[in-house]
Amino acid sequence: MKKSFMYFMLVFAILFGGVASVGAQSKALAKDVKKRVKELKKEGWTMQASTSTMDYALLKYRTYMEEDEDNRIAINGIAEGKNLKIGRENAILFGISSYAGRAKAQIQGKLKGLLSADNKEATSEETDRFAAAYEMGVAAKIGGLVKQHFVLVRDMGNGKKEFNVFMSLDESKARKAREEAAETARQKAGLADLSQDVKDFIGEPIEPEE
Repeated sequence: MKKSFMYFMLVFAILFGGVASVGAQSKALAKDVKKRVKELKKEGWTMQASTSTMDYALLKYRTYMEEDEDNRIAINGIAEGKNLKIGRENAILFGISSYAGRAKAQIQGKLKGLLSADNKEATSEETDRFAAAYEMGVAAKIGGLVKQHFVLVRDMGNGKKEFNVFMSLDESKARKAREEAAETARQKAGLADLSQDVKDFIGEPIEPEE
């Protein structure tokens, strides 16, 4: 009987501790979101065509990202546009281009050495051509993978508006897209098969925006 009671108390303590920990994390997230919303509003941003509040939209977005933080990538795009359709599309393209540019920058320096080792006859021009084709390929392939969450807008004056789109990307799908883009780029650059070292390096997650 005593052992059963002790076991029950241990389970209770573990469960209660877990709930308390989750509660503390939720409070910290809500506080962080409130602070960020205050900053966004001070910068002139408002919700675009939505019945939701900015606090709720950002909290929902951040919660979604943190539910699988190792596999969900935050992507943000900001661009001007004459109307919602054009502005949102421009912002999405900017966010995708930014991700592809970071993908290229992340591999370019190290990849030159790796490609040179794999392709003894590879010239600097060929490796640069590979990097450029890779960037274009990544942008094209992840375009259909990004998930849009919500849009902010602010008036820039003179009839101009700026749109801010919050998006996410599944890393497992993004990795496959990068690998396919690398293979296409290799063919366009006329390089030999990529080594496992190069493939592993391309498979590494892209560093987020600072």
